[in-house]
Amino acid sequence: MNTTRPAGGGLVGDGFGGAGSDPVVDDVLSPAEVDRWVRAAGADLAERHTTDFGLITAELIENAHRHAEGPYLVSLRRRGRTLRVEVRDHSPSLLPVLGRADTPTSGGGLVLVNRLSSHWGFECRYEHKVVWAELRAA
Repeated sequence: MNTTRPAGGGLVGDGFGGAGSDPVVDDVLSPAEVDRWVRAAGADLAERHTTDFGLITAELIENAHRHAEGPYLVSLRRRGRTLRVEVRDHSPSLLPVLGRADTPTSGGGLVLVNRLSSHWGFECRYEHKVVWAELRAA
């Protein structure tokens, strides 16, 4: 399952890995909206997995809005029991930095992503970068 959140609202399913078909998101998603979106993608998973994935998703979105230029593309993908969030921004030279847990003003969000996710990373392109995280629901 691949869902994207278009600027107008709602969810769009376009099949896993629909490269280039995701609409751009250039507005800020509210925490409640992120929660609904994540719960729809992981409806059949344990509550702790959707809660963790919601935190991961919210942190990556917040980091993009705080540290990078838009427009932003946010997508959720699911393959089997693995959930993946990707947040694309237009600041390829501003790379994510894993902060310290005891420094809450900078980098703490990625510490949380690092602790909760199964894997996370980033991909840089000429005009944008994608920061992503995966959570494998056992």
